[in-house]
This record gives sequence, structure tokens and C-alpha cells, in this order.
Amino acid sequence: MICDKPLILISVVAALWSTPAHSFASPSSALNERSSTFQRRVPPSVWTNRQHRQRIVRDVTKTQHRMLPLSSIPATIIHNSPILLQNRALNWTIHFLLANIVYICRRSNIRNMSKRELLQIRVARGDGVKLPLYVKNILAWQLFVNFVFPILELIARMFGYVSFYYFYPNAHGFGIIFEPLSAQSFSISKRAKCQIRCDWHRFSVNVGSVGRDGWRHPPSIERNWPHFDVPKKGWKHWPWRRQYEVGRERKEK
Repeated sequence: MICDKPLILISVVAALWSTPAHSFASPSSALNERSSTFQRRVPPSVWTNRQHRQRIVRDVTKTQHRMLPLSSIPATIIHNSPILLQNRALNWTIHFLLANIVYICRRSNIRNMSKRELLQIRVARGDGVKLPLYVKNILAWQLFVNFVFPILELIARMFGYVSFYYFYPNAHGFGIIFEPLSAQSFSISKRAKCQIRCDWHRFSVNVGSVGRDGWRHPPSIERNWPHFDVPKKGWKHWPWRRQYEVGRERKEK
């Protein structure tokens, strides 16, 4: 038994000596070995070219991905996704804050009101307002502030107007109102005569026959449709509530 131990030791050393080195190499060393193999196959003049060098490294990486499933392309994307999500979340947070600050500051400047008072008015729930309607109002307001207002305000200023978001809790709706910039010093009643309103809320409209004055008679029904109100043109809930031409209506009958 004592004589057998040196023979066993010699056989183990011989087996280790005959085993290839890449069998014990780590994935990174295998990658370096393959890169050096590619480098030996390519002429030196081509290897010095940066584009060929990047192409060879890319081929080696693809080969390594096929050899190691855990380091495949989906695994790489999943590994880097938290960084991408953090960057996107940060960008959206900055956009959200800046858009709300600009809207509140601009309205505070035009209305000569404090920013805190305006913010309280905008986020207050109000008496009798149910939670689903309140949530819809906040979501609609934020959609307007973050996506519509930055472009709409620039277009409105080109025509001398300013835009506002309004919430109508009693009518279960909201609207976008355009007012002349020069009319901001007027009273509420005078400003209302100059407004252009794009609303979406509940209202009643007559569906009876058209009278001599061109307006429809009762009965009336309740609808929740988008409409326009332009006091200067006499539009109210247009085009659903409008004055018809009596002669044309009689011809149609």
C-alpha cells in the first residue's frame, strides 16, 4: 500500500497535465482566448482598423452568449432595465413638476392670486363631489397640464388668448376656456362674454319640433357630449343646441 501511493500521485499529476487549460478557464478567460484566436486569424493591417476590431469583439460576444444562456441578450436587458426605468422615471418626474409649476405660476400672475390659493382651489374635492368624479377631475387636469397646455398655450398666445382648465362638479364635466389676454382685468361677467369655451359636461337639449323662432321646443333630454360656447356668436352648447332656419326646416317637413 505504501508503494501504491506514489504511483497514484504520479497518475493524478499526469492526468492534470494532459487536461487542456481551457477546461478550467473561467468564461472571461474563454472570451479572451477566443478573441486572441480571431486576432491571429485576421491580418495585422485589418486588426488595427477600429471597425473590424469592434466587429470581431461583437462576434465573440455573440458566441459567448450562445455558450452561456445566463448572459444572453434578454438577461442583459433585464440586468440593465432598472437603470433605464430610473432614468425614465426621473425624466417624467421633472416634466411633471415643471409643467405644474409653470401652469400655477402663469395663472397666479394673470389672476393676481397667490399660488397656494390656486393650488388649494384646484386640488380641493368640494362638498358633494363623489370620489370617482374627483379622481377623474384630477386626471383630466394633469393630462391637460402635462400634455395639452405646453402646446396649446403657445398657439393661444399667437392669437392674443390664454387658456385655462375648468371643472364643473355640478354638471359632471370639465372644459378648456380661452380668454383674451387684454380682458384679464375685467370682471367675471365681462370676461365671460369674451370667452371661447370647449366643454364636456351634462346639459339638456330640446328634441321637439322647431318653432317659428327657429328653436326647438320640449320635450328635452339630457346628454353628456362635447360642445362649444361662444357668447359673441350666440353659441350655447353648439352644435347640439342651435337656432335653425325656419324656411329650410319647413321645406324639409
